[in-house]
Amino acid sequence: MSILFYKRPEYVLKEDGPLAECKRRGGSAQHCSTAAIPPELSFEKVVCNKCLPPCSLQDFLDYLTYVTHDAENLQFYLWMVDYFQRFRNAPTTEKMLAPKWKPNDLRCTSRTADWSERPLFGKREIDLYSEDISNGSTWEDQSEFTDDYTQTLTSLKFSISPVKHHAAAGSVQWHAAPHMQPFRAEVNRIITHYISPGSPRQLNLSHNDRATVLRALEYTTHPSALTLVKRMLDSTLRNQSHPNFVRWAICNGNKEWTTGLQVLAVTNITIGFVIAIILTLSKASRWWRISAALEWWFGITNIIAASHGICILLHKMHSRQYHAWETTNYVIEDDEARLKGLDNNFIQYESTRPKWPVKMEVFGPANNYSGELWVSQHSRKPWYRKLFEKRVPVHEAGLKQMQNRIIMQAEAWALIITIPLTIGFVAIPKGNFY
Repeated sequence: MSILFYKRPEYVLKEDGPLAECKRRGGSAQHCSTAAIPPELSFEKVVCNKCLPPCSLQDFLDYLTYVTHDAENLQFYLWMVDYFQRFRNAPTTEKMLAPKWKPNDLRCTSRTADWSERPLFGKREIDLYSEDISNGSTWEDQSEFTDDYTQTLTSLKFSISPVKHHAAAGSVQWHAAPHMQPFRAEVNRIITHYISPGSPRQLNLSHNDRATVLRALEYTTHPSALTLVKRMLDSTLRNQSHPNFVRWAICNGNKEWTTGLQVLAVTNITIGFVIAIILTLSKASRWWRISAALEWWFGITNIIAASHGICILLHKMHSRQYHAWETTNYVIEDDEARLKGLDNNFIQYESTRPKWPVKMEVFGPANNYSGELWVSQHSRKPWYRKLFEKRVPVHEAGLKQMQNRIIMQAEAWALIITIPLTIGFVAIPKGNFY
């Protein structure tokens, strides 16, 4: 890819309204996902947690939680990856109890006559505790699970599975035959946690889509009942959330630092013009005017890089500034400790976040961070402290590669602009005013 014409992944606007299949220009979802993104940062790599900070799966979840506010999409998606594999590995005798969902099958509506008789929906307290699944496996789009939808992950192998599920002993069961189906208690909890209206992590589904999914999950626990949600989440995460996340991760400085960098760059450019004008009006040799080129080149390089959110100095130091939610050392409260379980199987985040708020659990709390400690602390922090926020190392080589291209492009464009500007000033005759 040409350095001079390299561009960050373009920002994909989030459509108003409920979830729908996200379409991007340029062809298939796989093609769109790799546009301007190196293979090391592909959607599959990020979701499989095979990228290093600041592009790890935890960073992706943080972005969806604190920036775009739709983390439930990824949380539910990760559960589906794990659930599809566990259902595939279940004994055949159990899978036979959960027939494949066929939307046009009249039997699919036979159990939906009276929702009020179902104790599942909104009539029991949500259990926030879950057990750990330490190893996810693969997500394969086999015909027994889905329709002809092809924009799926073909081979996901998690290096660290963030997925947790719960057998839900004593959970409310169906009154009819479906209670015999495999994973019925877990699916019931998924419905009350993500699908039903008013659930803690309610997916943004349209009324018709929600009714369709509820009807399908009432009829069967077969993964085909989740085909509609799977298609929408896969296309949304792949075509919108992932490119926007990579674009956001490229930035290595916060808003205050980037603004300060732009002011410094404009100052350098101004100083260059002042030097060139003073020397032009003087009796000094016109070759001294070349000294202004260094100020122009430095200022233009930094202002172009800053427009992409990159500080060249931080990049050379292989670091980035902390995000606002990373600046607080959290104290584990009793409720949070119970959620985490404090067991050996609980996922361990990178060492920079030893006491991170609970976000990875499938049946964790609602994605509402307004009560987290960092919110009030960050709002009270003066701007100069935000400007010189602490730094954390950048480990992901693929991200450094993208930043290198952007910086090299900025340096090249600065040189292209500086050379004719310098030649123009050198060509002007002396002013001989002093």
